[in-house]
Amino acid sequence: MKIKKGSRVTFNYELRDDAGEVLDSTYGDEPVIFIQGEGEIIPGLEELMEGEEPGFTAKVTLTADKAYGPVNEDLIVYAGPENFDEDVELVEGGEVETEDPDGNTIVFQIIEVTEDKVYLDGNHPLAGETLDYKIEVIAVD
Repeated sequence: MKIKKGSRVTFNYELRDDAGEVLDSTYGDEPVIFIQGEGEIIPGLEELMEGEEPGFTAKVTLTADKAYGPVNEDLIVYAGPENFDEDVELVEGGEVETEDPDGNTIVFQIIEVTEDKVYLDGNHPLAGETLDYKIEVIAVD
C-alpha cells in the first residue's frame, strides 16, 4: 500500500545536525506512527514519504522551512522573576510552561537569567536548523 493522505504510517528515523551529531533516533526503540497529511510530523518528511511503500528508505537534508521553521524573534520574550511561582527553578537551559489564551500549553526555554529579567524562547529547539534524516518506512495502513 502506498502512502497517501489519511494513511497510517509507521517509520523509524535517525536525526543528525549539520555537524553530524545524532540528535535523536528511533532505531532500537519504538518507531513513530502518524497519519499522513495531518501535520503530525515535519513537512519535509511528509513530502518525502508521500507515494512510497513499506521498505522505502532514504536520507534527506531538510532546511528550516521544511523542518521546524525559522527562528521567530517574536517568540523570544522576557518577564520579571516575580512573574514565576516560587517553586519554579529559573536557570539557563531550563524550561517553563504556560498556556496561551486558547488553553494550549506553550513551553519556553530559559535562555538567560539576570537580576531583573528572565529571557525566554518559545521557538522549537531545532527552529532555524538544517537537519539530516535517515528514514525507513515499516508499515502503511
